[in-house]
Amino acid sequence: MFKSFIWRSSFQFLLTSLGILLIGSLPYLFFNMKQQLEILAMINEGTLSNTLFLYDSIVFNVEAYFNQIVQTVKWVFNSQTMQYYARGGSLPLFPDLWKAYSLSMSYLLASLMISLLIGIVLTIMTMVFPKRIRGYLKGLFFIIESLPDIFVILLAQIGVIWIYKQTDLLLFNLTSGFDEKAIVLPIFILSLLPSVYIFKYLLLSFEEEEGQLYVELAKGKGLDRYTILLVHMFRNAMISLYNHFKGVFLFALANLLMLEIIFDMNGLMMFIYKNGVVNTEMVTLALYMIFLPAFILFTTFEWQIKRWNARQEGAQ
Repeated sequence: MFKSFIWRSSFQFLLTSLGILLIGSLPYLFFNMKQQLEILAMINEGTLSNTLFLYDSIVFNVEAYFNQIVQTVKWVFNSQTMQYYARGGSLPLFPDLWKAYSLSMSYLLASLMISLLIGIVLTIMTMVFPKRIRGYLKGLFFIIESLPDIFVILLAQIGVIWIYKQTDLLLFNLTSGFDEKAIVLPIFILSLLPSVYIFKYLLLSFEEEEGQLYVELAKGKGLDRYTILLVHMFRNAMISLYNHFKGVFLFALANLLMLEIIFDMNGLMMFIYKNGVVNTEMVTLALYMIFLPAFILFTTFEWQIKRWNARQEGAQ
């Protein structure tokens, strides 16, 4: 089992790594990036001021594309050449990229932990109610899940402003600026919709576990509802949640750019958004920085779950 798991995980890692490398260099396949970079340098240097006559068209340049892929690989493994083009010149990539990465990942991890906690608490509270009341709660959370992400963010900001006007109490910073950073509100908003998804998946798992034979057997042995819910059903439901948590992670990651724009945060997504067009190597490296720790974490969890399932089957 271990060998097959290692081979499959290694294949997934290599395939995804290749995909990131191919995606990062895509602009060189469809555009004349070398010419565009030269023109941009002339504009920043002031040697070119009239750009009305300039135009560009979509091309299909396979040679430039693969040359850029090779150049990206060399660039990633050579720390001395790690620079990016911004503000009219070449700047050291680090520590700028690391600061942006650390900020975004701290917000993302905090929001995922909070959303997991909220989802678990809401699920356990809902399972205590009769099935009729559960149906009403499902409908309510379905409405919340259907709301656009931008609407939830703006609604939260309006709520903070309204409370401030009514009570003269500013609960959270609405945006980042100068030495003040918006911390609590962005994390709360980023965790809101993922917690709804976690609640939905967990509730389905709990209700599926509720009909299993071992639950009836536990009831027959005289175990109370909370023991069955928190010990036996919770463990099995959390294992099934893993299959959906990758989607929750990607959903939160996709919302990160919109959050950084609205709250004026200098995070990784904004760094890519501002500088990624002319720095494809930097985009590739940033994607690897997101992918690598996530892959290690999810692969470790998957291996632990497989080991636990194997022990359970062996015990039977």
